[in-house]
Amino acid sequence: MDQEQNLNENQNQEVEQEQIEETEAHTEEENQEEEAPFNLGKEIFEWIYTIAVALVIVFAIKGFLFDIVQVDGPSMDTTLAHGDRLIITKLGYTPKQGDIVILDSTYEGRSQFYNTLSAQQNKKPNFLFKLMNYHAVPENLKIRYYVKRVIATEGQTVDLVNGKVLIDGELLEEPYYNGKTTPMSSAVEFPLTVEDDEVFVMGDNRPHSKDSRDPSLGNVPEDAIIGKSQFRIWPLNKLGLTR
Repeated sequence: MDQEQNLNENQNQEVEQEQIEETEAHTEEENQEEEAPFNLGKEIFEWIYTIAVALVIVFAIKGFLFDIVQVDGPSMDTTLAHGDRLIITKLGYTPKQGDIVILDSTYEGRSQFYNTLSAQQNKKPNFLFKLMNYHAVPENLKIRYYVKRVIATEGQTVDLVNGKVLIDGELLEEPYYNGKTTPMSSAVEFPLTVEDDEVFVMGDNRPHSKDSRDPSLGNVPEDAIIGKSQFRIWPLNKLGLTR
C-alpha cells in the first residue's frame, strides 16, 4: 500500500515538474518576443509588399474582369445620360447585336501609329513597347472611350432606308429609339456588310452620335471593344440593368 502511495506521489511530482517546465518555456518565449527589437526595414518591406499585391489584384480585376466607367456626352440619350456610371464586364465577352458596349474609339489609328513607330525602331509593337511609347502618341490618338450599341456583327448587312434600319433586309426593332436614322457622310455607303471581327455600332441618340456612320470611326474592330455595360450604379434613382 505504501509502495503504491509513493508511486502515485512520484508520478504527481513528475507531472507537476513537466507543467512547471512548460510554463517557464512559454514565459521565456513571450519575453523573447517582447524583447525583439523593432526592425524598421522589415516593417517598410512588409507594407510595400502588401500594397504591391493589392495593386496587382486591383489591376488584374480592372483589366480582365470588370470596370466602372462614366458616360461622357449625350449620344446614348435617353437610354443613358451624361454622367451615368456603369459596371462593365470584360472576361470572355463577345459582342452581340443589341448590346451596349464601351469601345476604344482611337484603337485603329493608335495601332497604326505604333506599327509605324516600331518599324522605325526595328522593335516589336508588344505591350511593353506601347506602354513605354504612349507619351509619344498624338493627342488625337490618345485613348478615348465611347459608349454605343451594337447594331450588327460580322457578316451582317446594314442598310438605312426611309429613316429605318434594316439588317439583312429585315427591319430592326428598336424600342430604345423612335426617331429617324440617316447616313452621316457620303464616305460611308449603304447597304454595308460588316467585315470579319468587326461590329457596326450606333448611339441611341442618332442625331447626336458619332458612330459607325461616320468614316472617322467606321466599323469597330472587336479588339477595340473594352466590355459590355451590365449595370448602372449612378445616379441611384436609375440604379439597374442596362439594356
